[in-house]
Amino acid sequence: MSNIKDLISFSKSLTALYVEDDMAIRDNYAKVFKEVFASVELAGDGKEGWDKYQSDRYDIVITDINMPVMNGIEMIQNIIGENPEQAIAVTSAHDEAAYLLQLIDLGVEKFLIKPIDFQKLITVLLSICKRLAERKEYHEYQEQIEKENLHTADLLKELLKKNRELEDAIHKLNRNENVNIALLEGIGHAKEFTKKELNFYSPKIETQCAQDFIDTFTGDIDTICDRLEHIEESLELVIHQKLLEPTQQNIQEVAEAFCDYAYHVNQLLKFSNLSEAINSFGKTLKQVSDPTLLKEMKSFIFGIANSLHTWRHAVLVDKDADDIHFLDNSIISDCMQTESLLAGSLDEHSQTDDVDNLFFS
Repeated sequence: MSNIKDLISFSKSLTALYVEDDMAIRDNYAKVFKEVFASVELAGDGKEGWDKYQSDRYDIVITDINMPVMNGIEMIQNIIGENPEQAIAVTSAHDEAAYLLQLIDLGVEKFLIKPIDFQKLITVLLSICKRLAERKEYHEYQEQIEKENLHTADLLKELLKKNRELEDAIHKLNRNENVNIALLEGIGHAKEFTKKELNFYSPKIETQCAQDFIDTFTGDIDTICDRLEHIEESLELVIHQKLLEPTQQNIQEVAEAFCDYAYHVNQLLKFSNLSEAINSFGKTLKQVSDPTLLKEMKSFIFGIANSLHTWRHAVLVDKDADDIHFLDNSIISDCMQTESLLAGSLDEHSQTDDVDNLFFS
């Protein structure tokens, strides 16, 4: 049996319009509605109900059918015409069953036959209010995703810019110029990557297509791919659901996931540099003690996870990559840049950190 406490947990923030021409019935049930809704507006006929609806909006409308001046059917038609998603519950006498098909056509899904059974009333209201709460939560989630997507797009533009700067620096290194760059310059105390470190992460690698790599690989590539996919799914869950308000445990979950991913990538033998960069990034994450920092870095972390997903599909699943290392430099660059930002933030919290150990611990 439905409990009124369950109803209140969903209805306490909602508003209601109750339209009933019988004053005794209206006053009686108004007392119930005022106990479960944030506010309740009363009307004695369809015309009064429609006038009040036009001047305000309500989460739920509860109405009788047979009323003077304007009946419930006409009022509902007006309301649905203006707001097709309006939640409506209808109270009806037994001899008004002929109206039900018309009401169903209008989109009304809940009916209460007079005299109204109290338990039935609670059950119907609980069903409506629960659906309204879920719809509200869904819309809020969609709005949050849209905001995050806009924020992520801006961050990705910045990452692309920094990628070009890193590539230019690597070209200079290939000409044996002595270069020392600071990634994400101007954001905190960015970690400096020396010529030795950059050469380690960007060596000259022979090109090989994905299909050739799969055909010549002697290990259990299906098991490795399945494990990588499982880690990606875990990362997606943590990033989208837990990093809105992260905890220290969430930090460790993300860090362990990247280190685990690096371990399995290393088993593919030809991706040791990519594996080392991912592992180094995971180790740096483990040193983060301020959960709010991970919240600020959410878009960067998502970008790396998304790139790993794209890489795995092109190389191990679809096997259509012309070069198995087509994304290595981009992913390595993103790991280095994000690690640089994390290292700078960690320096602000502790002057004793030896940032050189982030790569060679």
